[in-house]
Amino acid sequence: MITLENDYLIVKIKEEGAELVSIVDKKTDYEFLWQADEKYWARHAPVLFPIVGKLKDDSYQFVDKEYHMKQHGFARDLPFHVQNITSNSASLYLKNTDETHEKYPFEFSLQINYILHYSSITVSYEILNPSTDKTLYYSIGGHPAFNVSQSTSGSKEEFDDVSFRFEPAGQYLQIPLSKGGLTLPNKAKYVEVNEVPIKHTTFKNDALIYQISQQTEIVLEDKSNDVAIRLKPNRMDFVGIWSPYPKRAPFVCIEPWSGIADPDNTTGHLAEKYAIHELRASQLMTHDYTMSFSKN
Repeated sequence: MITLENDYLIVKIKEEGAELVSIVDKKTDYEFLWQADEKYWARHAPVLFPIVGKLKDDSYQFVDKEYHMKQHGFARDLPFHVQNITSNSASLYLKNTDETHEKYPFEFSLQINYILHYSSITVSYEILNPSTDKTLYYSIGGHPAFNVSQSTSGSKEEFDDVSFRFEPAGQYLQIPLSKGGLTLPNKAKYVEVNEVPIKHTTFKNDALIYQISQQTEIVLEDKSNDVAIRLKPNRMDFVGIWSPYPKRAPFVCIEPWSGIADPDNTTGHLAEKYAIHELRASQLMTHDYTMSFSKN
């Protein structure tokens, strides 16, 4: 387990999946990050790579061969190697193996950097294509889950005064999901995203997915706990907001994505996948997001 610490936060990261597992406010001892209760969802903040969301039939084609990969890819379940650790930063990396080639026929190097600065954490993903002659196709994203207050209303648990908003407020393209977890681009529409109250029924049709700009900042507020979490993505074109349904778990995920689940009408060819990234031979690409935490 890796621990980063400054005057504001204590952050813990595990080498399996290079996953954040704890973000504690030092002044109040408040835990911002969901603690992976298996009854609801046994993860904290998994890394989504080399796909985000689901593939149609959990499969894709590349150069006349079919490959199989489950939702959100394999990086979250593999051990990363530690490259560097300081008191306020950590770098871990994952490279292709014979095991990954069975699902994903590419050479790659994925480095994840965590940088702690005051009450903020920046998470950066560096994807390198080490091949000298082949293009690398990938998607990547984060999936951090944050504790929010929940109490019993009648016979059921419900969120207490939890909401999210986008800054700047305005019209954002919302992309619905099918019951099978595929996107429905033909049903996407622009909706106003200002101050949006969150209830468990908010997620009755799965995650809320929005296309965002480079200027978009997402703010999650839990007024009952006097908590605010601001998430600022960079080179991330989508954000998913999710909590289990019909289970009533006391957490909400804010998920910055560079990539998205297959559309229901996909061809299934990886090079034609919607919002897939093409990384030329020997090129490097970086995606990142910064989370800032406030607890009164």
